[in-house]
Amino acid sequence: MNWFLTGIIASLLYGVCAASFKFVLSEKYLHASPSWALIGMGLGWSICGIIGARMWQSSAGESTLAGLGWGIPVGLLNGVATLMIMRAISVPTTNVSQLVPIYNTNTLVAFVLGILLFRELPIGPDLYRNLAGAVLIVLGSVLIGMK
Repeated sequence: MNWFLTGIIASLLYGVCAASFKFVLSEKYLHASPSWALIGMGLGWSICGIIGARMWQSSAGESTLAGLGWGIPVGLLNGVATLMIMRAISVPTTNVSQLVPIYNTNTLVAFVLGILLFRELPIGPDLYRNLAGAVLIVLGSVLIGMK
């Protein structure tokens, strides 16, 4: 499966997750505790980790301990970000349709970090397309977030 199709599938799944947060946390629906929902998500992530371990059997050359060690702080970052989203969604007046585009400006953070850390600076026409896309992400988020 190519990276673009995989990215589209992930995008669809993240969108369903965002709507699920509203269903799970909102007073109008399940009104579950954010902490217990996050614990449930952690269990779901653990199941995915077990499935991934079965899919990609470790070989002698892989750094399993480094992956595990770096996975913990990355998981904490993801968990804190998810807590912030849950906190915002648990407020009755928060609209998922407005919040999601705002927190998806994380694309810009990943874009900049890719350039700075991994030297993934696009060249030529790709540079202009990427910059135009970044500007449109910011503009779209500002327009959607306005009340």
